[in-house]
Amino acid sequence: MNKLWRSKLTAFSIHLLFSATIIGIFMLIVTKLWFPDILFALENVWQGLQILIPVDAILGPILTLILFVPGKKGLVGDLILIALIQVLALVYGGYTIYNQRPEIIVFVGDRFEIIPSSKFDRENFQAHYFTDVEPAFPLILYSLPAQSEEEQSEFVLNNIQYQKMSERYRPLTDHQEVVRSKALQISKFIPEDEQSKANLEQFKAKHDIAKMLFFVLEGTTSEAKIIALDSSDLTIVGYLDLNPWAKYQP
Repeated sequence: MNKLWRSKLTAFSIHLLFSATIIGIFMLIVTKLWFPDILFALENVWQGLQILIPVDAILGPILTLILFVPGKKGLVGDLILIALIQVLALVYGGYTIYNQRPEIIVFVGDRFEIIPSSKFDRENFQAHYFTDVEPAFPLILYSLPAQSEEEQSEFVLNNIQYQKMSERYRPLTDHQEVVRSKALQISKFIPEDEQSKANLEQFKAKHDIAKMLFFVLEGTTSEAKIIALDSSDLTIVGYLDLNPWAKYQP
């Protein structure tokens, strides 16, 4: 191997290691802060990362491998351009993913639904109802259904999704009787396959399910899993990777 290619591979390796480190930190933020637990899979975040990661972790180092020539005129400018492309891709992709993070988990009808940050209407959010609510991410709350026959008719005729109307959001504990009545009986679920059975057993091993309430959690992808709440204060305890539409035992 000649000296030029040794220099190229060294530059490629350094760039690849640096890029992988940045992507690793970014992935930790995405999976641990923005989309914790099964929310990453439920919201199909990986689909959005399939372009971002190759551009940042692979394309940049490959361009360095191609363009890097020790002593080449304009080399610094080339490397700055490559770095700029990577930074812009990361910022754009990160901003897009950040805006899709589940900021609100709202109870509607008989289940909870995820409201991403981009769909959360902060302008009409009635924050004064939540002064005594412990800040959390995602924020779990209740959405007022139609309060009259006229309002119900308006919702139906105009296909209004009241779960997305932030002015109707209220503390979950203020409507806990309705919420509790829709809880699933997790003991009656029949796991569909061995993996689902293992997921259920692992969850039981880590948590005292007798002190929890379980509900359907529907993502923006229309897929659904199960969310577990503390039965005393209705705060989020965790998520269960189990199909909520699985058959119940007779």
